[in-house]
Amino acid sequence: MELAMPGERVTASFAKIEAAADYLGNGAIEVNRYESEIADIVRRESVFLTRVPETPATGHPHRFFDQTAIATASFTDPRNITPSAAGPTRTERAVYIKAVTGQTNFGLFDVDVTRMQGQFAYVEAKDIEDIVSGISITEASAVWNGTASAITDSSTQSFCGLLTQISNQATISLGASIIDGLKAKVASMLANQTQNVRPTAIYLNPILNDLIDREAKAAHIDLKTVEVVAGVHVKFISTQAGELPLIPDPFIPATTDTSYGFASPGSGNSNYFAVIVTERFLERPVVHGGDGNLKPRIFQLGLLAGLQGQFVGVHFSAVVAKRADAAHAVVAVVRPTVTPG
Repeated sequence: MELAMPGERVTASFAKIEAAADYLGNGAIEVNRYESEIADIVRRESVFLTRVPETPATGHPHRFFDQTAIATASFTDPRNITPSAAGPTRTERAVYIKAVTGQTNFGLFDVDVTRMQGQFAYVEAKDIEDIVSGISITEASAVWNGTASAITDSSTQSFCGLLTQISNQATISLGASIIDGLKAKVASMLANQTQNVRPTAIYLNPILNDLIDREAKAAHIDLKTVEVVAGVHVKFISTQAGELPLIPDPFIPATTDTSYGFASPGSGNSNYFAVIVTERFLERPVVHGGDGNLKPRIFQLGLLAGLQGQFVGVHFSAVVAKRADAAHAVVAVVRPTVTPG
């Protein structure tokens, strides 16, 4: 408060209090207070990233082999054996590692004020943790619809999404049964005489999942539930590969054009995608620098000239579908467009 000359009134400080107060009255001065918890339902996790964990990369690029055939045999005359030499078919494959980063800057003054008030003492740690969450969500989206044209595309910074990698495709036309179509595709995968395919899950757009629920209800089919990760229960359908969980993933897109090699669904319709996967043939290679930490790493940089603290998160990773021609399949279901939200 400033000192006043005799006869002068000091009103400036009280005027500031009144402007910040909710109420001023006899025996009462009500000031702003907030709940200490921030209302937060922002998405921070992905069932896919939980079920398909990271593995150490072999290098950059990450290299592996796909075997597509074994040595062939043939019948012959038992008294005149004439064998034919043959060998297995193996293909060398490589996937380029991509970098995902996140950053948060903290101003020294505002951090000091927040700490002094004590009401949101946890917010600094929360914002640092959200850097990691932001990296995970970016990866969760790119897992399906990353923009790289192939796993060997080194010029595009994003992943090559699984919808692009998986070449085994099918379409369920408008009006056809979704459940029957998915079961038929799984059966055709298992009927492959040269590949021992065992799908383990079906990831799909949540709107498509709801359409399956509606179809099951109309047909009096009881879809039971199964736990896919801790605390997450989903419906499953019985197929020739066993009971496959229907895992909704909001990052699987719906399209109205010819994306991912499918025909246009027509005016007023969308292609809703279901991805039948053999999860042991899905891989998320990570470059970790030798410390064994496969998760995103956080680095605290020095103070900037404006006394701002920098926290930077980085994750060097990729996603790859091994045997993308047989171990997995993408099914486009044509249905009237539903606006999400």
